Amino acid sequence: MKESDPGMTNYDELAAWAESDAPTIRPDAVVRQGTPASHAAVRALLTEAADTSADVETIARSVGRPTLAVKRPAGSSPLWQIRAPQALDEQMRARAAAEGRPFSEVLRDAAAEYLIAHH
Repeated sequence: MKESDPGMTNYDELAAWAESDAPTIRPDAVVRQGTPASHAAVRALLTEAADTSADVETIARSVGRPTLAVKRPAGSSPLWQIRAPQALDEQMRARAAAEGRPFSEVLRDAAAEYLIAHH
């Protein structure tokens, strides 16, 4: 994280939180999701209100998570929710920690390797 780049303030901290199992919202919170059109409208309003090109870059980086798709530059990536035995969870988390990688990245790689091995 560079102190000279205000758009990167807390980036590493927020990225680690996003990849963690920490609660994402309060239990009593009401969640409302927008549509692609509303997301575009919000982005356009924020961009119009930006004072500098650095503000515009910060908005572009901060409005939503980037897609994981290589061929599709925008849009959301599918979200998987699975249950796992405790022992498997512990082993996968230990592997991720040992490799210094996010847990979700290790899971994606494991799924990809499984598909390659069982084509």
